[in-house]
Parts: sequence; structure tokens; C-alpha cells
Amino acid sequence: MNYTKKIRIAFVHDDFIQFGGAEKLFFDVIHDFKLDSQYEIKVFSSIVSPNWQKIFLENNISYYQSFLKYFPFSYKYSKFFFVTSLFYLAFADFDFSDYDFVISSSTRFGHFLITKPNTYHISYINSPSRALWDEKNYFYGKSFFYFLIKKLLPNKRVYDFYSHVFADLIITNSKNIQKKVKKIYSRNSIILFPFVNLKYIKESIEFSNSDYFILISRLVSWKRIDYVIDAFNKNLQKLIVVGDGPELARYQEMSKDNIIFKGYVSENEKNSLLRGSKALIFPQNEDFGITILEALNYNIPVIYLNRGGAKEILNSKVGLGFGNQTSGDLNLAISNLSNFEFCTDESKKILKNYSKDSFIYFIKKLTQSVKN
Repeated sequence: MNYTKKIRIAFVHDDFIQFGGAEKLFFDVIHDFKLDSQYEIKVFSSIVSPNWQKIFLENNISYYQSFLKYFPFSYKYSKFFFVTSLFYLAFADFDFSDYDFVISSSTRFGHFLITKPNTYHISYINSPSRALWDEKNYFYGKSFFYFLIKKLLPNKRVYDFYSHVFADLIITNSKNIQKKVKKIYSRNSIILFPFVNLKYIKESIEFSNSDYFILISRLVSWKRIDYVIDAFNKNLQKLIVVGDGPELARYQEMSKDNIIFKGYVSENEKNSLLRGSKALIFPQNEDFGITILEALNYNIPVIYLNRGGAKEILNSKVGLGFGNQTSGDLNLAISNLSNFEFCTDESKKILKNYSKDSFIYFIKKLTQSVKN
């Protein structure tokens, strides 16, 4: 009998607490590798929340948490660990000696790994840490907290800079992030675009049949939902806000009755709401933005801040860009929607660049070629 040794891969992510685009994308990748018999996998993360533990168990995916799991309610209060070196210690403490590959997914600390020569580390960077490298925008509205910790940031930047010395290959999710990685870490990288999950049925909705706009986001201060609320308080059009976060209560208090907060909803409900909307509001300077691709999948136009990942993905055939994070600029773009004609062919063309099959194929070919 011909026995082929399995390729052993450790998948590493910052933490599995929230259900953001990075977590959902990485889980889809992990799940695909789990179903492929030529691979043996395990997930490593600083903290895995009870909800994510349930998901991993239901899908028979083995996972390992760092020593941070012993801190009471660590998944609720992990953001306070930022001011310490605990995350760095947590990831440096993992032992990957038994693995052929480590594939890390990082927006903060997940790349901070030390692997031995026989283990190949592929570092997928969704974004350099905003708290370290774009701190004034990241701590928007939290000036007192920023004042308390800003003296700690230079030392953490040094740690972060040198952590990229250990990666054998760096992959970035866009041209935007590739430029940042080169600037911040002095490392070259290759681009592998994220993918949108196209398993849901595409339905085209006429604008006239929709009576609301939609915003899908974590409700944190740097996403700048505040000026969106101001805009809709003025235009009095209906806005549905999907997402949860520490700013939820404050945003609710700011809003008039035409703004409806749904909080956290299931994927099915989120997609149903998106599919039936007039347009997706994308107000933040995001490094990428999976939600943009989900909107295009349903032929929904995007009204977007013309910066960062949105600027790279979108154009005037599928959305309406605006220049500044002000209610006036946003409302001007919204007022132009009535004269806007969405181009479905352009939407399909864009989505071809963000294919799950292409993403998985590239990673598997990479592991096989390095292994051989």
C-alpha cells in the first residue's frame, strides 16, 4: 500500500472573539483544509470565545488557546491586554516544531511567531496594527485613553517591526496593505485578494422597491459611524445599522427614529437585509472591506469613503464615492443615488478578482511546492 504523509499545518489568528471579515474568511480557509485528506490541521489563537469554541467543535476542528484563556472572562476584556506585553508572550510561547507550515492571519499580533528552521511560516497580513501605526485615527474619540498609553507605543512598534523578520513569506490582502507593509516593515510581499462567499443566491433588487439604506459594521469609534448618524438625522431617510460594539448605546442615543439598530444578526438575516437595501453605506477608511464584495454580489451599490480598500475595489460604475468624513459629503453622495445606474457587468468583473477557489488553490499549491 502507498501511504502518503500528510502535510501538517498550524493555522494562527489574533483571536477568535468577534465575527468580523478576517475571522469568517480565515475560518472558511481552515474548514476547506480540514476537509482535504492530504492535510492535518490545528488552530492556534490567543483567545477563543465560547461561541467560536462551539463552532470549532461542531466542525470537528482542533484548536489550542494560549495561557490567556486562564484569565477570567479574557474574551470580554482582551482589549485591555493591549497595554501589556501579554499578546506578544502568548504567540511567542506557541511551539510549532511538529508542523510543516504555519499560516498566520493577522490584523494585530497573530504574526508574532517564532518558528524553527523546519517549519515554514506564511504570514497573511490583513492590516498592520492600527493601534500602533495609525493610532490617532484608531483612538478617535478616546483622547484620554490615548494620552494614558501613547508613551507605551514606541516600544511596541519596535516589537512589531522585528516580528516580521521571522516570517518566510508575507502575503497581503491588497495593494493598499502591500504598500503599508513595505513602508512599516521594509518587507516585500505578494498580494492574494480575500474572497467573498458566493454561496447565497443572488437577487437583483430595484432601487424603487427598497425603502432603506444599510450600514454593516462593528460599532467602534474609529469606524466613524458618528457622522453617518448625523447625516441621516438630517436627511431623515431610513437607515438600518447591523452590528454590535462598545459604541452601540451612544449611537442609539444620538439617533432619530429613522435610524434602526439591529445589533448582531445571523449571516442569513444580514444578507437578507443587505439584499433588500437601496445601497450599502461604507463610511470608514478600511484596509479592505469584505462587506463591499457582499454588496456587489447582490448588485447593491456602495456609497463609500473614497480611500483605502474601498478606493482600490470600487469605481463609479458600482458606487458613489465621497471625499471627506462629513455628513455633508455623505448626504451629497446619497442625493446622487437617484441618478445612478448600477453596472452589473462591472460588478461581476470585480468579483472575479475575489474568488474563494483561487484563494484556496494558491495556498495549497504554495504548501505543496515548498514541501516538495
